[in-house]
Amino acid sequence: MKHWTWLFMVVLALTLSSCATAKISHSRTILPDNDDNLGGTGIESTDILTVSRKMALSILEVPEIMNANGAPRVALLPIKNNTRFIINKDIFAQKIRIELNKNATGKVRFLARDRIDDILKERQAKRDDLVTASKEGDLAGVDFYLTGELTGLTKAVNSSRSDYVLMFFQLIDAETSDIIWEDSYEIKRVGEAGVAYQ
Repeated sequence: MKHWTWLFMVVLALTLSSCATAKISHSRTILPDNDDNLGGTGIESTDILTVSRKMALSILEVPEIMNANGAPRVALLPIKNNTRFIINKDIFAQKIRIELNKNATGKVRFLARDRIDDILKERQAKRDDLVTASKEGDLAGVDFYLTGELTGLTKAVNSSRSDYVLMFFQLIDAETSDIIWEDSYEIKRVGEAGVAYQ
């Protein structure tokens, strides 16, 4: 019995001591529009929100969109990242699409070309009467492609760094290859090296 009591006391002591040394994470939630005060010279969440809102509003003013008979169909092409920052470059196109869908009130339709394999499987299942279909229709063609590029220029002296980033976006006519719209947003930040962006 003494043996079990002693073993229980050792296990209890080890358990309590491991709890006492655990670090407590102190995190807080802030709005994406707010500065996180971590510093750095790269692209921030505030830039992504500002760029997407600006681009969405600018696209809605393009005559080919504003005066179109019916809603033009837009597909997203990959955004090129030519900066030193490792970022999810597609977040820009996704956020612009979201802003357009919120504000366009049916003036633009986006095609889910990134999901084409799933769409084709579902269409075939409907045609094979494996699942029900409320309607059948043709796959819509692309009227315009939305794409863009992030480019940057970096200077560094000792631990100080300066980053200039140009973010530009284009709406390209899928039939003629005309660039019917483009707009840009640029930032320049100076700070200390050492902030990691992912």
